[in-house]
Formats: sequence, structure tokens, C-alpha cells
Amino acid sequence: RRTPAERAAARAARLAAACDGARSPVLEELARPQPLTRREREIAGFAAQGHTAQAIGERLHVSARTVEGHLQSAYTKLGVHDRAGLAAVLDGTEPPSENR
Repeated sequence: RRTPAERAAARAARLAAACDGARSPVLEELARPQPLTRREREIAGFAAQGHTAQAIGERLHVSARTVEGHLQSAYTKLGVHDRAGLAAVLDGTEPPSENR
């Protein structure tokens, strides 16, 4: 599920695209990826190394469901859809998506 903020950002991007190169500080901010929290970075790093949600959860003393929640948030912020995309962004072979 997308949050209201994510839906609003997506709508703003669609409207800006329809306005032939419209620019504003807010639109530029929306185009930048949001930074990951410390926990999202930590979990994303383990996931990119191939660890399962269960293994990450055991290591960090949280549930696998919590791990999946942090991963989903990281995917959204980085504009990726899976662990392969996450690994590519984290190792620098692919820049974060500017499409939210």
C-alpha cells in the first residue's frame, strides 16, 4: 500500500510531467530519493548480501515481518522493487530511481 505522501508525490510528478518541464524547489525535492533510516540501511545491507528476512530478524532481534516492513520502505525510498534492485543501488552499479 502506498501512503498518502507517496500518492501525492506521484501525482505531483505526473502533473509536472504534463506541464512541459515545470520546475520548482518542491518538485526538485520530490525527485530526490529520501534518505534511509539507520535501521533501513542496516537491514537493506543484510538483504543485499542475500540473507533472508528470518535470518536478519534473528540477528537483529526483530520479527521477519518487521524486516519486510523496513525493506519495503527502503524499496520505496530508493525506487526499486526487489532485492536485486536493492543490491544494485547499494553497491553503486545503479543510481537510485528518480521516479517515485
